Amino acid sequence: MEIIFHIGMPKCASSSLQAHFADNDSFYQEYGFLYPSQHRLKKGYRHHDPLFDPSLDPEQAASDILEEAKRKGCNRILISTEQFSTDLNGQLAVTTSAFARRVGTDQLSCLCLVRDPASMLRSGYQQFIRAGLWRINRADFYSNSDASIHSYISAFRKACGFEWYEYEKIIQRTTMGVEAKTLRVWNINESQDFITRLTSFLDLPTGGSSEQKNLRLPQAKIKFLRQFQQEFGQEIYQKNKFQLIRKVDLSDAPYSAEKALEDGIDITNEELQRRFPTMQMHFEKALSLNGMELNKKVSRSD
Repeated sequence: MEIIFHIGMPKCASSSLQAHFADNDSFYQEYGFLYPSQHRLKKGYRHHDPLFDPSLDPEQAASDILEEAKRKGCNRILISTEQFSTDLNGQLAVTTSAFARRVGTDQLSCLCLVRDPASMLRSGYQQFIRAGLWRINRADFYSNSDASIHSYISAFRKACGFEWYEYEKIIQRTTMGVEAKTLRVWNINESQDFITRLTSFLDLPTGGSSEQKNLRLPQAKIKFLRQFQQEFGQEIYQKNKFQLIRKVDLSDAPYSAEKALEDGIDITNEELQRRFPTMQMHFEKALSLNGMELNKKVSRSD
């Protein structure tokens, strides 16, 4: 039994991966590959965030997923939630330990997806304005800053203890105590069709296409959502979030790239390079972790 844990990062093709394997789950079962429905959201992004339910026993979760694989005749499993990389409580270590006791550490591996730091920052800021990210305190952010992308950089540093581009530190924190054999770190910018790359690696056919989720919003829409939260607060925003995101159409609003920079919605690559000259170095450092062996092996319990 082989089990792959896709552990993030956020804004690195996670929703595309999850949609593809959920939409093609029955198809891939014919090839012995399972994207478990156990402890997976049934709608929306269909990731395995339910594994973070505090009432869930990790031992029971592992048993549930392995039993589903056995019932469906699958000998390979993909578990996906980017929450593993934003978690501060070692949930990945707890989860892998539960599986390792049943199938052995050699059968477990982790996959972490990354992207170039500049686009990661812009995408992360968008996601934070939309719905939050990296466990940054939203109420504090809107109350005690101008809510610009510059303030997001500072808020990330305050919440995490390092910069957003120091991927190797996120990976090290995420994989601490993890019982798995191998870590893979892939750059999603290396291929225009990441799903084809992944399915080829897994020796699987590509399968059917899936609807894209979490598409980039116009800058004018980000400014609107930011201003709404600044004026009305989190409680009212959370009650109206889906309508604001889905129903308010600002795709044709006249809003220039220069105005987005002036309003702190965006930041130039030149300024990023000047302020954070080690971005690329840290990116390469994270990619160098690809193929790294993780923690000590344990034998399966019989």
